[in-house]
Amino acid sequence: MSNRFWQRLSNLTGLFAITGVFGLVIFVANLEIKDLDLWLHIGVGRYIVQHGFQVPAVDILSCTIAGQPWVNHEWLFQVIVYYIHTLFGPDGLITMQVVLVTFTMVILFILGYNRDKQLPMAFALLLVALVYKDRFTIRPDLYSLLFFAIYILVLSFHLDRKRAVWILFIVQVLWSNIHGFFFFGPLFALIGLSAEWIKRHVPLPYEWNKVGRLTDDEYRRMKVILGVVILACFVNPLGYAGAWYPIRILFEISGESKIFFSKIVELQRPITRDTLFSLEPYPFYRLLLIMSALSFFFNRRKIDIGGLLFWLVFLYFSLVAVRNLIFFGFAAYLVFVTNVLSLRLKDIVPMRFTDPKFLHVMEIGLKVFIILWIMQYGSAISLNGYFDFDKYERKSEFGGVSQRNFPNKAVDFMVANNVRGNFYNDFNSGAYLVGRMHPNIKVFIDGRTEVYGPKFFHRYLDIWDGDSPEEFQKVLDEFNMTGALLDTVNSQVPPKILNYMYKHQDWAPVYFNYDGLIFLKRVDMNRELIEKFELDLKGPPVERMDLYRLGARIVTPYQNISRAYTLETIDADEAALAEINEALTIFPNFVDPYKLLGKIYAKREDYQKAFENFRIAVMFLPHDQRLRYNMAQAYYDLQQYKYAAKEYGKIIQRWPSEVRAHYLQARALAKEGEYSPIVDVLRQAIAKEAGHAREVLDIGQIAQEQGNPNAALMIDQVALESGTDQGDVYATIGKLHEELGQLDEARQAYEKGLQADAEHEELNELLENLKTVSPAP
Repeated sequence: MSNRFWQRLSNLTGLFAITGVFGLVIFVANLEIKDLDLWLHIGVGRYIVQHGFQVPAVDILSCTIAGQPWVNHEWLFQVIVYYIHTLFGPDGLITMQVVLVTFTMVILFILGYNRDKQLPMAFALLLVALVYKDRFTIRPDLYSLLFFAIYILVLSFHLDRKRAVWILFIVQVLWSNIHGFFFFGPLFALIGLSAEWIKRHVPLPYEWNKVGRLTDDEYRRMKVILGVVILACFVNPLGYAGAWYPIRILFEISGESKIFFSKIVELQRPITRDTLFSLEPYPFYRLLLIMSALSFFFNRRKIDIGGLLFWLVFLYFSLVAVRNLIFFGFAAYLVFVTNVLSLRLKDIVPMRFTDPKFLHVMEIGLKVFIILWIMQYGSAISLNGYFDFDKYERKSEFGGVSQRNFPNKAVDFMVANNVRGNFYNDFNSGAYLVGRMHPNIKVFIDGRTEVYGPKFFHRYLDIWDGDSPEEFQKVLDEFNMTGALLDTVNSQVPPKILNYMYKHQDWAPVYFNYDGLIFLKRVDMNRELIEKFELDLKGPPVERMDLYRLGARIVTPYQNISRAYTLETIDADEAALAEINEALTIFPNFVDPYKLLGKIYAKREDYQKAFENFRIAVMFLPHDQRLRYNMAQAYYDLQQYKYAAKEYGKIIQRWPSEVRAHYLQARALAKEGEYSPIVDVLRQAIAKEAGHAREVLDIGQIAQEQGNPNAALMIDQVALESGTDQGDVYATIGKLHEELGQLDEARQAYEKGLQADAEHEELNELLENLKTVSPAP
């Protein structure tokens, strides 16, 4: 067959591969609604529409920062999603997402398509789609990505036309009222102007000064565009404050605001020192990074400096936070396809592999591989779903609203009973409360980190993760809290908060289920609701499943286990055991019941049963670190010290940085009377992390209690290497020398201790007592 036949077949196969990419994108974009912030956007959109399109300039959602200035840069998006949700429901919002994503990908296709370079373009477009899917969350980011693509399309293909200015002005006005990333618009123009200035005034290597040069008319139009789009940023309800908002936020990223980047997953860095040379996590992003970087290397003689600056800016932007990966994905795709257009295959591979027929056949094979991979990937994710406990049927993860991401039943209870007031809530549930309950409910906190600020967020974390019930009570009083929603959908409530609410006489539980608890304060406005719904949490009836109706289907009884964790936290162990038994009846191979059974039996000091359940759990999850610790502790509680030491050794081997495991292993070895390896174990721990002298002394105390002061002395001397609590360490060592009759050594230890800690009262007393028994020579 002729080369022309193979070329046509290759082109046809390439079109099928590209069609497969779009099919995958459209399918995945139908993902069910999972994002928490969407509900806040809907709630605020409702407020804006109901108040004659007045965009609030101060906080109107919370009881904690009410009246604080709020630059609501997403108001237009909020109005859009409110109207769509009102008219078409959740599926309307999903359709909006599909349309936006598809249109954006079409623009990327137009920007990158070349019939002779189908294969690299199709593969890069597939990688973009796989990075993109993580942002299918119905957020204003979707519009930012669309405007991103439109900007590049206009600047790349229509800069020679006057209408480019007006198109970008309109786009910029929309962008400035939909998402805070609208500063990208002026940034694109600035990058283009900077690159052109460099090409005209700075000698560059190879052909860099010539590649991608603008005409004088295009250069002037780019300057006009920069001025026009900057002016367009001011077309927003808050004028200068709205236009300056994203720049102000960028300046605030450092300092106290770093707390957001360490605690919120989407704001964390995608690449750390530990993952620098790995493809995980975010493998598709990393592949795009590598491919685009290599494209610059192979095309090094014809690099467009504008593309390089563009790539570097968005690479940095992506390295700052996970949420920015897709913006670099777009940039990487665009520079990759641009560089590939300038390359010939012989620039990359040896000449003997460039026979036309061979190349066409090879491309067909690779394109078919892409098609098959897309089919396999799509088929696999199409099976994603979970059991709908209300309908006794499987719920797909595509279409509708997620049943496992929101405290939906808890809030249904609040809506049905017209609950009102200032509510304490966790960070994740605030947006959902706003969307469903505003203005009846004013929240404690929601997802608007830039409005609450780092100081308030620190305070929230101190309460949520801290140990001070007094501070929690102070907040409840300060903001006149009349209710609390403790969300348990994604994680359990901290025990101290749950127990405080449960045991406090001023608060009454009125709702309890797998998705959370609702407490109401005993005030006049809540009296009727409390009288009607107050619960005894220690004796709730277990929700039994109809096993006949369920049949042999494999169902994860997460609802029972969620309730069981809550009940165990408040020491309602019998009720927790009832939920656990129901969970095991539904699915005996579910690991969580065994975790919780082990915890309950350990609390009851039935260590044998605790061990048996932790053992089963470890069989299911051998790489679960906490379970390994629990199993080792169960061995220890059963006085099986040899096996406890071995289990801690496995933890050390699997997680070498776990310093705590070294001390626990040394403790078990001491209990077993195996003193020889203890010193090496402790020195390994100290080498990894200085300090922990008291843990070493406690281990030495075990040897002393076993009647072996020499072993205790050997262990305690290791504590000197820790660098902390030196006075206490020398005091302990000196007393051991005294016990062994080594009075000179004891005196030297006391004197060294006083050199390290002159104010140590016990050392002074011990030294004085020793002088009366054995005067210094």
